[in-house]
Amino acid sequence: MFKRREQPGWLAIVPRKQCVEFAHVVRGGERPTLTLLESTARAGNSDTEALLRARKALKLQNYRCTTWVEPGSYQMIQVAKPKVPDVELRAALRWSVKDSLDFPVEQAMIDVLPIPTDGMPPGRDAMALVIAAKRQPLADRVQAFQHANMSLQVIDVLEAAQRNIAALFETKDRGLAMLAFHENGGLLTFTRNGELYGLRHIEADLATLANPEQRESAFERIGLELQRSLDGFDRQFSQVPLQRVLVAGHPATEALCNYLKDNIYLPVEVADLATVIEAGPYSPLSEVHEQSAWYVPIGMALRVEDPPKAAA
Repeated sequence: MFKRREQPGWLAIVPRKQCVEFAHVVRGGERPTLTLLESTARAGNSDTEALLRARKALKLQNYRCTTWVEPGSYQMIQVAKPKVPDVELRAALRWSVKDSLDFPVEQAMIDVLPIPTDGMPPGRDAMALVIAAKRQPLADRVQAFQHANMSLQVIDVLEAAQRNIAALFETKDRGLAMLAFHENGGLLTFTRNGELYGLRHIEADLATLANPEQRESAFERIGLELQRSLDGFDRQFSQVPLQRVLVAGHPATEALCNYLKDNIYLPVEVADLATVIEAGPYSPLSEVHEQSAWYVPIGMALRVEDPPKAAA
């Protein structure tokens, strides 16, 4: 009979060990609108069981879905972009990264994020960020969505989610550094005009920042890594002016920002999602220090690609 109309925007679904997180974002107005932000307990259920329960409880029919690859299931490696036709690029990149992987390249799915060349000094080789993900976890995740009868169209990574959030805070043609912390570590990204120019992973997670006994040494480590990364970005992209450093909201954000302001040359500010997203009734975004917990699902739901066209 008649097919139900697909919901606009993207529904991001992020399975974790103890819960599954959901965020739905619709673009079109002055700011993206958050229409769903939920977390449901897994209670030991498999991905399929958790998705089936949530699909019924949250009425998640007819959404375009995106999900993630957990950080431990992939590697991201920066390499010189091979000078080959686009149709041969993935095969060439597979060969380029095979000795850098901690798992056999035969078990890898390969994707690529080209790094923009504008802003580089003349004569520099083009670079690319290669994403190499373990094939089996991807296959298991796809199968779970199929069994739950949910339309999974994209599998994304943490770095792309943060890029999507950073884009909301950018000033046209100016570079932006964003620093966020998660349960498995910190992530620094460099973006301009919605594109990812570079990144660095930092060995400091939310638990470390929440521990008063470890916080001071963590701040010192973060400040040093940030300064090195800023210097490296200036050398690689000398024609891309960095405007500021934004720090995602978490319980130690204010103290960290105060520390960084005294130790780096750029302005340092707190990234408040409530200033760039229409959050509606979703109270977790009303408190800046709680926002980082939702960066992955919200960032994934901020995808800007057009939906695939249906067959005629």
